[in-house]
Amino acid sequence: MSQQQDEMPTLEGMMTALPATILNLLDVDIPPFLTPPIQTLIDLFKPRGINRIIINLIDQFGLFEITVHKPPFLISQADALVLLSTSNPYLHGVLFNTFFGGFDFEPNGFHLLRHLQEHGKSTVFVGRERDIQRYNGGTPSIAKSTDMATWIEGAKVVNRNDLSILHYLDFEDISAKGQKTSAKNLEELSQKLIKRTDKWLKSTFLQLRSKSLMVVLSNHGRYKIDLNYQGKAGEWRSASVPLAIFMYKE
Repeated sequence: MSQQQDEMPTLEGMMTALPATILNLLDVDIPPFLTPPIQTLIDLFKPRGINRIIINLIDQFGLFEITVHKPPFLISQADALVLLSTSNPYLHGVLFNTFFGGFDFEPNGFHLLRHLQEHGKSTVFVGRERDIQRYNGGTPSIAKSTDMATWIEGAKVVNRNDLSILHYLDFEDISAKGQKTSAKNLEELSQKLIKRTDKWLKSTFLQLRSKSLMVVLSNHGRYKIDLNYQGKAGEWRSASVPLAIFMYKE
């Protein structure tokens, strides 16, 4: 852990509380109809000062993958891990909760990125064209067709914006298209991509200026992908919840 904890501190929170938590950390007014922020995160990070937030949205990822594959950077650098309660842990459910604070489209005209822009903050959303068109709310966005392209673009934008959102989904894309890889099966492919992305996240974190807060936000993907985990492991993966891992750059 970044503060030499013996264990990763684990919290619980509502997925719908993410927008208010982000707004609070960036000192932006919170609309009264949003779920209140996760106060433990506010108490943990706000006194340290936050100049920017970087959210890395990773599909087909969760507590199960963290526990089984043990990505070294995420585990060693985490300041907090939040288990997120939601009725829809899949990509679109998580995007709705993140951008709109619930499952209603732009409730009372609210959109997280647009709200930040209207209050003088700069934002950018880097991801696939189809998700940008659906969710960016007309705010600055950059479409990329692969995770590597997203990571490279991220290096250019993360220190120039108050909130950057980078979306990683290669595992789902590769499995859906049946692309040939060196992995023997989907389980091995998942492990390799998680380890690769962990290295990318470390690289991005090292590039960040001081007083940056990096977040890894997981979801179950656009749709369920069945992997060949047997017995308790299979049950555990099915029950795995989305999570948010928070890492502060001094």
